Amino acid sequence: MRRLALILLAFFIFTGCSNDKPGPRPNYNPDPKVGDKATDFLFNDMDEKPFRLSEHKGQVVVLYFWRMKCQECKDAMDSLEALNRKFKDRGLLVVTVGADTMHSAPIEDVRDFLGKHGITGVTLRDDQGFVSEAYNVLRVPKAFVIDRNGSIDTIIAGPVDWTSKDNIALMERLTKQPAPEGAGENGRVSTEAR
Repeated sequence: MRRLALILLAFFIFTGCSNDKPGPRPNYNPDPKVGDKATDFLFNDMDEKPFRLSEHKGQVVVLYFWRMKCQECKDAMDSLEALNRKFKDRGLLVVTVGADTMHSAPIEDVRDFLGKHGITGVTLRDDQGFVSEAYNVLRVPKAFVIDRNGSIDTIIAGPVDWTSKDNIALMERLTKQPAPEGAGENGRVSTEAR
């Protein structure tokens, strides 16, 4: 009986401790770099609509982290919106991630700011820091430019003019890339194609 118990114990120790579970693995990367796959996330936007990054594979995504108390962040918003308007019909999606808490900037103040500056695109309020943590954002402004295949093409930390020659050239290059198979007119891969 004791021998059977030892055999069973050994069996469970060697087979039950494996992390190799079947199915898809999360792509969380604690320190994302250029060339890495962008970390997927599901988060509600400021209108409480769910947003999942991976559902926008096929589009070029600018994931821009900012705060209301960061003047450099706010200064860049007008040029970011100009970039969005110029390239959104070519497959660009701008996602602004507000890293303010309810104490540092009430949601009404954020909505007023976005409205006054005509900011379109997807707006997320990351008041718990989930998206910021997924991208290891410790300081703002910081942006991740994600190509049509879901990989990080460029990381921009600090003040930025999104309408500069270099950033326009970057968007020209990325939006000219062919969209993955199954992508529609805007470059977005349909759910039926997956």
